[in-house]
Amino acid sequence: MYLVLGSAEWDKTYLHVPQQLDAPRFNQLDSGLFAFIKNGDNAAIWRSLSAQSFTDHDLLSALPTLLPGGQLQGQTTIKGQAFFYLAMGIAWEVKNGTLKPFTFYIAESTQRFNAALAQYRLYLWVGLSIMAGLLLLAFTMLLYWGLSPLSKVAEEVYKIESGAQDAIQGQYPKELTSLTENLNKLVEHEQKQRTRYRNTLSNLAHSLKTPLAVIQGITDQLSHHDRASERNDQTSTTPSLLLNQQVSRMNDIVQHQLQRAVHVAPNAIRKPIFVKPVVMRLASAIEKIYHHKATKVTFNIAEDTIFRGDEGDLMEVLGNIMENAGKYGDGSIHIDAHNITFEQQTKCKFMIEDNGEGIDQDKIEVILTRGVRADEKHQGQGIGLAVVVDIVDLYQGRISIRQSDLGGALFEVTL
Repeated sequence: MYLVLGSAEWDKTYLHVPQQLDAPRFNQLDSGLFAFIKNGDNAAIWRSLSAQSFTDHDLLSALPTLLPGGQLQGQTTIKGQAFFYLAMGIAWEVKNGTLKPFTFYIAESTQRFNAALAQYRLYLWVGLSIMAGLLLLAFTMLLYWGLSPLSKVAEEVYKIESGAQDAIQGQYPKELTSLTENLNKLVEHEQKQRTRYRNTLSNLAHSLKTPLAVIQGITDQLSHHDRASERNDQTSTTPSLLLNQQVSRMNDIVQHQLQRAVHVAPNAIRKPIFVKPVVMRLASAIEKIYHHKATKVTFNIAEDTIFRGDEGDLMEVLGNIMENAGKYGDGSIHIDAHNITFEQQTKCKFMIEDNGEGIDQDKIEVILTRGVRADEKHQGQGIGLAVVVDIVDLYQGRISIRQSDLGGALFEVTL
């Protein structure tokens, strides 16, 4: 505006402004920057070369008229193009002292401004995005670094559960020291309590063994004196025979309850037991016990098949079922074992089948009913199957019996 004002001169009867101005954009057609002057009669008297594509009517209708001393800026549209403008009303004093009113206009297209604004916004968003990415990366690294001790604790707890180690061994920040120490105390207490429990039950078994042996000896002596009466009356039951039966029953009950008491709880910490060596030892024993039947035990078990629990419990379950298969089968026993995911835990599934006569369906439903007492013996099953059911129930597993393709019974056990 000051450039145009400085270039204007009064030439006797009119205001003269040169066509070529010092600002190059004023001299370029459609450069987006132009100057325009009109007099007090609202008539156009001059425009810059950059405004030659507009008519006087286009400019006069789009730009306001100001009184001398007035100044206005705003935004207008000329022939569909948006412009920012600055208008200034002046009074030009001529030689005779009179004042001539004029309005000077400077207008610039909004296109460059919008382009600059868009570029600024682009740079702003790119910069903010980069900053946000760096902050997220920093927060992620900070969280990873801050939570890594907890991940390490969780990994050590998993190793304890799987039996790879016996206690938490790593060094941790003071905020986690109390947690790791209490976990170690809990694990140590659980191990000591289980050991103490087993020792107590072992002592109880030894304590009961002697009195029962004495009673058994007395009943044998009494039965020797009562043989004569038994020959005279074969239908009668002598007191010594009744006592002998009750002592045997007591022995069974004691053995079963002790075995049931020392079973490992499903959440006890145990190292994984490889199943195949255990089955091989049991198979060798069964083949020797029932060699008169030419019993042959075959199995299909991968080398890496494992059982998480007490080895004694595993031998108790497999031993009882395999013994029944050897006793009531016809010389052929087959065992299949593999690991499965059962109720979000890694379990071992066993399938033990024989070629005997099988088990009646009504007896299957009875012997597998939850809560069957240990002293409720069913024909052909004995107390061993009750022990198996109790162990499977304690490990929160599953047991079922159905007809085998070999012709006998098929025991399906998940431990």
